[in-house]
Amino acid sequence: MAAVLDGAVAYLGGGIDDAPDNGITWRENIKTMLDKRGVKLTVLDPTNKIAGLTGEVGSEKQQQQKMKNEEDWHGLRKFMKKIVRADLRMVDLCDFVIAFIDVEIHLCGTYQEITTADVEHKPVLLIIKGGKKKCPCWLFGTIHYDYMFDSVEDCVDYLVKVNSGDVILDDKWVLIRDGMKKIEIDSFERKQQCSPNKNLKR
Repeated sequence: MAAVLDGAVAYLGGGIDDAPDNGITWRENIKTMLDKRGVKLTVLDPTNKIAGLTGEVGSEKQQQQKMKNEEDWHGLRKFMKKIVRADLRMVDLCDFVIAFIDVEIHLCGTYQEITTADVEHKPVLLIIKGGKKKCPCWLFGTIHYDYMFDSVEDCVDYLVKVNSGDVILDDKWVLIRDGMKKIEIDSFERKQQCSPNKNLKR
């Protein structure tokens, strides 16, 4: 049986700052569902980052709030530049983005990640809490409605069909094969582990 997505790389975008669970639950659910259904993706998850990258949940999130409370704007900018750089670099490295949109939670980085992926001509799959009718109208001008899903389960069903070859991919899908994407990600991980990030422009 065909396994179209074997080795493909997906980035999981979605709210973290204002999400009550830090955006962890849906990400863990989709990774588990895809694995159980035989879709063997490499997943880049900003709530569970590659070693060496600045985290966004747990103690790191508390640190952000502490800097806000203390009005340490320079420290917060320095801290957040590392997060923004890492997350957008993961978008660069992926083959496609899966983003969770909950209009009741303020999103900021997620929309930039979606825009970055779209500018790079990468597929963006949107999971919209409440369905397409809840999706911000602007996104219909950038993302095809066939790439919008009412639930995590619906998105997984679609990816299973893509993986089996039952869905024919359009020209937005350019999947890097023969280990090249893994080489890029491994190289990125090694650089992050070796670099103290001291030379970032402020």
